[in-house]
Amino acid sequence: MSSLQQDIARKLLQLKAFSIQVQHPFNWANGWQAPIYLDDRKILSYPAARNFFKLELARLVAENFPDTDIIAGIAVNAIGHGLLVAEQLNLPFVSVYPFPKDHGLENQIEGDLRPRQRVVIIENQLSHGDHAKRVMDALRNNGCQVEGVVSLFNYEFPIPARQFEHAGVKVLALTDFTSLIKELQTNNLYTPEDTNALISWHKDPINWNN
Repeated sequence: MSSLQQDIARKLLQLKAFSIQVQHPFNWANGWQAPIYLDDRKILSYPAARNFFKLELARLVAENFPDTDIIAGIAVNAIGHGLLVAEQLNLPFVSVYPFPKDHGLENQIEGDLRPRQRVVIIENQLSHGDHAKRVMDALRNNGCQVEGVVSLFNYEFPIPARQFEHAGVKVLALTDFTSLIKELQTNNLYTPEDTNALISWHKDPINWNN
């Protein structure tokens, strides 16, 4: 954890992008119940915040993957962030769905993608990792080399970390769960009981609250 990661966690909290509800947990799309929800799309509503996160995401790409040919934003939640990064770096952009669409051209990849291009995937938040893994497989099946995955926030669950390590793909995030907990504890933004509940959930998200 770096001071920048904690600072970015603070910025997300100031934007009220995080919602924490221990007594009335959120239902995640993958079926988990969670006391936390990140609505990172709020960033796009504020020009100053949008510019800050665009520059920081672009910096991670430029510093770690200087030979990137194209940016891929995971549809639909990371399209906005991915397009901003591609614009900042003056790179082509495609959006990629975890599954092929069931209408229109039934594409999984939207935009012009060429074989052997070096791709960096932009994700809004990395949790269970299913969507990022499916997008990585789709890009590889189209003959491209996935250089890395860059996200706004990483929940730091071990399974996706192992998956991407096994695939030889570097995963980076502007901030993460450790930095968020540190920021909550440092500034007493929620009760100790709420923070402890987040920590407990993080240790076993599948069985939490059962």
